[in-house]
Amino acid sequence: MILFLILLSVLNGYILHGQPILGVFFVFFTSLICHRKMKGKAFLLFHLGTTVIVAMAVFILPEKQAPGMIDTLTVTGYKYSQDGIAHTVAHDEGRYDLYLEEAEKLPIGAECSGPFEVTVPDEQRNFIKKDDLMNMRVNNLDGRIYAASIDPGLCAEGVRTWGMRLADIRDRYMETVLAATDHDYKFDILTLSIGNKAYITSDLFDALQKLGIYHLYVISGTHVAFISAILFHVLNRFRLDITSIKLLMIAALLMFLCLNFFSPSVFRAVFMTVTLLLVSFTRKKPYLSVISLSALIQIIINPWIVFHAGFQLSYITTFVIILSRYYWSGASFFTQLLGITLLAEISTLVILLHQFNEVSISGIVMNMIFVPLFTSLIFPMVILFNAMAFIHLPEVADMAYAFVFTALKGAITLIANGMEHRIAVANLGPFWLILLTLISYWMMRTLCLRQIRKFLMLSACFILSIFLIDRIPQDDFTVTMVDVGQGDAFVIEDHRNHSVLLIDTGGKYYYREAGQKLSDRTVLPYLKESGVDHIDMIILSHFDLDHVGEAHHILGKVPVEHIYANPNDPGFNEWHESMPDGSGGVVIDALQATELQVGDIDITRLFPGPEHRDDDPNRNSLVLKVQTGAYSFLFTGDTDEEMERLWVSEAGRIEGDVLKLAHHGSDTSTGEYFIANTDFTYGMISAGAGNRYGHPHHEVVERAQDMELLDTSKLGMVRFRIKGGRMCVETKLDPSRNHCIKKRAE
Repeated sequence: MILFLILLSVLNGYILHGQPILGVFFVFFTSLICHRKMKGKAFLLFHLGTTVIVAMAVFILPEKQAPGMIDTLTVTGYKYSQDGIAHTVAHDEGRYDLYLEEAEKLPIGAECSGPFEVTVPDEQRNFIKKDDLMNMRVNNLDGRIYAASIDPGLCAEGVRTWGMRLADIRDRYMETVLAATDHDYKFDILTLSIGNKAYITSDLFDALQKLGIYHLYVISGTHVAFISAILFHVLNRFRLDITSIKLLMIAALLMFLCLNFFSPSVFRAVFMTVTLLLVSFTRKKPYLSVISLSALIQIIINPWIVFHAGFQLSYITTFVIILSRYYWSGASFFTQLLGITLLAEISTLVILLHQFNEVSISGIVMNMIFVPLFTSLIFPMVILFNAMAFIHLPEVADMAYAFVFTALKGAITLIANGMEHRIAVANLGPFWLILLTLISYWMMRTLCLRQIRKFLMLSACFILSIFLIDRIPQDDFTVTMVDVGQGDAFVIEDHRNHSVLLIDTGGKYYYREAGQKLSDRTVLPYLKESGVDHIDMIILSHFDLDHVGEAHHILGKVPVEHIYANPNDPGFNEWHESMPDGSGGVVIDALQATELQVGDIDITRLFPGPEHRDDDPNRNSLVLKVQTGAYSFLFTGDTDEEMERLWVSEAGRIEGDVLKLAHHGSDTSTGEYFIANTDFTYGMISAGAGNRYGHPHHEVVERAQDMELLDTSKLGMVRFRIKGGRMCVETKLDPSRNHCIKKRAE
């Protein structure tokens, strides 16, 4: 119990640093536990002191400064994916991922001369949780290295450490599995054998997440428990004594741990199992102390691991199961299975909401179906395949494996796409986090006490709370300029009517180390964290790639009702013909619809008219006036000075609150005539940081000096929050620019 309370103190320090209000709540809650369990003030003071010290330590947690250039590197291992291979390398005490453009495989232990440029992810530029820099820290990396190739003549064989030898064994094992069959199920075998998540395709990953069974497809405590049971059963059949069985199991589990590179869930499960096997020689079973010690050791090894969702989910589930085991000791097998599954799902609800902004509505049922299937069929097949791969894989077995895994993935995808399994929920504030934590705690308590009526009432309260999170908006409207680099993407939300308008999508771009699209790192996570699960309308200003490059991908990910576009744009037909099947979205001819309404968002097209024709997509840009309550915005696409003069002369003097400067602040737009005949308080510029075009051009900045300019290249994401006559401006990278204004009553 002491180790458990120490762990709580450490975790409270992290929470207190990141969420002070929530941290105070947990400090109070855990202090009550300390007072009840330890019966004295000494440990309570120790608990509070540890919490404060950890909170301060997290604040000053040292960050490694990666060198801009290194002169040598040593290959320590590989990272496989279906698209290729990356190397893990080291230099002094730093660890890096090496990506080579040419398909070459450097031997483990090779020492190569450079120089090599080290890149570190930029800080997150949008109001979203996804943070590449934090992800790199959690994975104990110091940077990434990209190179076209490395001349083998610059590499020499070096001294291999024990870690390199283990990596070499792992690599040979993977090559053996990959060579055993030509069918794609070999990637599933490797995923289920050594937790190589890179082999999971994005579609399968989405399906597993929707069903809430992702934990079954990666190495976790479930796999370790199954391996332990199989080992015990096999060794017992050889009529070995119990001491020999335990020692052999410890050795096998430690080898399994080494092959899985100390992933949090595997480390937790193996450490706990091995420690319990060791202490079983003394006839003691200190479950709580063992699991607490494993968590503390991981935190000491890598203080950033606390921020890993897998770390949080695996430990909270294990602790809940351990602390509740007394209540299920005399129950039937089915009752235990149902009760523990329910407890595991409930215990992770708040973490899933906080980390992923979604809650499963079918996770319990799906786990009741797939856990027995994986335990009784898939896991045994994986173990059997590993044995046959090193001896002989019969053709009939190869075909059977291909059939089973194809059917399995087909069923998972079919069920995942057949209905909505998850509900998107907006980011939770401290009040909602505390309330939902209390409700989930009482749900688990009543479930353990078999108070079914109270459990159902609390479940209804939890569901109602989830419903109310998105139904009690703090603002009337939100207008967000997403930082998509050199491109445009604007999200406009009417919170009272739950209506969403997206103007442009950003350009088409893949992140080379992850194979992810631009919108998967910008627009889509922002929508998800805002609780948005559908888009009422996408407006495509024109068909340049930096404005519509992600449109097809977004259409395939989020239900879209309407698409508003200019059919006279020279790029329209090609774009429309390449729309993915089943993507939805009724196309509205922008030239035939001058005025639109999305919820209470009023949209007026100012330009172009039906008679306008031009071969330049920029000169076909839709110019839109968007009214959000008391405040108006003007979106101008990439229109140039000549077009500005044309439509301003037709529309007359234009006044509004916020202008989106045309063409990312290029000097070809926002001309003197336009400035002289318009009046705006703010100017938005959507430009990429360090872009090669030099946007925004200084001439434009000088011409627009009467406006307060908000530039994504300097400020990151910019968000306008509107409530009645009050509008607040928020910027991601420069909080000193944040402020609110109030509109005078007319």
